[in-house]
Amino acid sequence: LTVRFPALKQEQQQRVVVVGNPPFLLTNTKDENRTWLDAAFVGVQSRHGVRRLEMNFFARALVEARKRRGLVAMLMPSPFASGMLYGPYRRALLAQYGVVKIISVEGTRFRDTEASTVLLVVDTASNSTTNVEISRYSPTEGKNVLHVGPIGNEDRLDARYWSSAKLRLIGAPTLGECGVDVTRGRYCKADANRMKRTVLHTTDLRRLSGPTIELHALSVDDFNDSDVLAEAGDILLSRTGTRVRWEPVEVTRGFAPITDHVLRIRAPEPIRRQVIESFMHPAFPIWLASVTKGVCASVVTKQELLKMPLFAASIPV
Repeated sequence: LTVRFPALKQEQQQRVVVVGNPPFLLTNTKDENRTWLDAAFVGVQSRHGVRRLEMNFFARALVEARKRRGLVAMLMPSPFASGMLYGPYRRALLAQYGVVKIISVEGTRFRDTEASTVLLVVDTASNSTTNVEISRYSPTEGKNVLHVGPIGNEDRLDARYWSSAKLRLIGAPTLGECGVDVTRGRYCKADANRMKRTVLHTTDLRRLSGPTIELHALSVDDFNDSDVLAEAGDILLSRTGTRVRWEPVEVTRGFAPITDHVLRIRAPEPIRRQVIESFMHPAFPIWLASVTKGVCASVVTKQELLKMPLFAASIPV
């Protein structure tokens, strides 16, 4: 990272390409690292990238290629395409450069690493994201193109997310656009046990055999302001876990506080039935599988859930 980049002769109608396969390692925070990141990803305040060696290599490649209006092809860890910590850099990349291709490389095909990877191809002479190719590559099946077209600055870039691209492009309004509220509980199961509180957790949802649940026959006055309460008409969904039930559950009666591993989905009355039907729609489990992420435990975020299409308001999938 400290060696001078060689001067390259510019030939007419030829493009400079900076290709990199950096190590995926933590590194010491240095002023030089901050300089590369600040120059490559203008306006990003996150310090996560300064501590990651692959981000320093990627940042320098972007800066050097941009001087020559060139291309960058960089192999990065898969969390760059989908992880929350890399999110600010991903959004800046989409806003400030022309992303050409994102290829998710399946399997652990690289020596001395268990990391899954993604190949990014970026045009530093452009800032267009109207014709981006998202694909998946495996040594046995070759490359499978999942999407060619526009992507938004808030979109993830991984093949898993774009495997359900058709569901995202059906034209139906999203839960967020319909005014649906998504809230997680405020404390964990262990804290509830210490406080001797009875709460609804993912284990309770897993024990159910049907799509509905009846809660305690208590009044809302029996709980306090620290609780996020589920009540009749709400939809409950596990937020994270290793052996959880990912099917939505409708509350038919009663009240109960939920843990921070459970999401409460509450819809305005005029569209509440459509929202419930959307969670029961055949497209929902396909969509959910594309937005959950994680290795040891799967996670679905509030932000992703608010972008879920209202499937019941669209043409059947």
